[in-house]
Amino acid sequence: MRFIFTTTFYPPYHLGGDAVHVKYLADELARLGHEVHVLHSIDAYQLKRKSAPKEEIDNKVHLYPIHTPFNLSAYTAYFSGKSRSTTRKFRAIVEEIEPDVVHHHNISLLGYDILKKQGQYSNLYTAHDYWLICQENNLLKNGKEICVSNSCFSCSLRQLKPPQIWRKRREFANAIANVDFLISPSNYVKNKIFEKVSINGITLSNFVPRPQVEITSSGFSDFFLYAGVLEKHKGILDLLELFRNTKISSKLLIAGNGSLRSHIAEYVRKNCLENRIIFLGWVEGSMLTRLLSDATALVMPSKWEENNPLIALEALSVGTPVIGSNKGGLPEIINKVDTKLVFNQLNELKGLLQGFSRKGFSSKKIKSVYEENFSPEVYVHKYINAIKKM
Repeated sequence: MRFIFTTTFYPPYHLGGDAVHVKYLADELARLGHEVHVLHSIDAYQLKRKSAPKEEIDNKVHLYPIHTPFNLSAYTAYFSGKSRSTTRKFRAIVEEIEPDVVHHHNISLLGYDILKKQGQYSNLYTAHDYWLICQENNLLKNGKEICVSNSCFSCSLRQLKPPQIWRKRREFANAIANVDFLISPSNYVKNKIFEKVSINGITLSNFVPRPQVEITSSGFSDFFLYAGVLEKHKGILDLLELFRNTKISSKLLIAGNGSLRSHIAEYVRKNCLENRIIFLGWVEGSMLTRLLSDATALVMPSKWEENNPLIALEALSVGTPVIGSNKGGLPEIINKVDTKLVFNQLNELKGLLQGFSRKGFSSKKIKSVYEENFSPEVYVHKYINAIKKM
């Protein structure tokens, strides 16, 4: 089949897991002999990051980057909800390729106009976040607590962002109505979206590629691992406090980058925790795999409603258990290994870490959970079947 993917970000011009998933899926489909075309925005990346990434060459997937003067396409998509340059390019690609499937991913800085069908194809949308129903994409009111109201205008102003008035227009709702069905990586996110949007949809968990057969040592032992963005909503500050105030025999290793990077490094130094908390900063992919493999457990103390984080799937793929908060779709992953690894309060996490032993969790069993639920073959099989049933 011929596929067109639309995504604001695509490696190497990307910031997070949504773009990584798109590349995983594009590469897997191309490997199976499908024809894959990806429309993405360099403008959006440059709006978020000033430095240019190292270029990657991808011979299997056809790329169509959007790059306009002054990153204009990304600005107009944010403020008006659509970008003429993006819409024109999308229509031209559809006319040229005549796709069987158009699959929209994170289109926050591409514009909703491309959701409108331009031909006879299956029109899919994956909800990598809450963009369909939340301007901030994260469903956090004022950037803090879970949103249970419709105070979008005041919420955006408090976070010093212009309100997206276009979300109230019928044209936006009509564009969403053009989507044949929605794919959500978690039941939680799907249900949240269904509360406000009438659309057909399925739950289809993300996947991650299998790790290399032989994984060498990371050089560390007897440690819990936090790996992810260093932001307040991820609960990293609570985890630091817990390790400072609680006697836990294992060390804590922190791998990642974000706005709290300097704060965390200073916190560790100021509280003389260098022997208990090791701050690694950002680590490249193969090193992250080694850390995940050697870790006693991956700890995910998220304070916001997670969707289906790839890092949790990567931990399972190497046989490492995941300890996580009862937030969003995170329990849907962890419960497949053991429901006792999900916590509600920090006191519960404290007890888990103090009494945790890796010996109680079979790596073979955890890897089987990955194989049965989060492997490439399982995802693509369900994905293609869903398209064929349309």
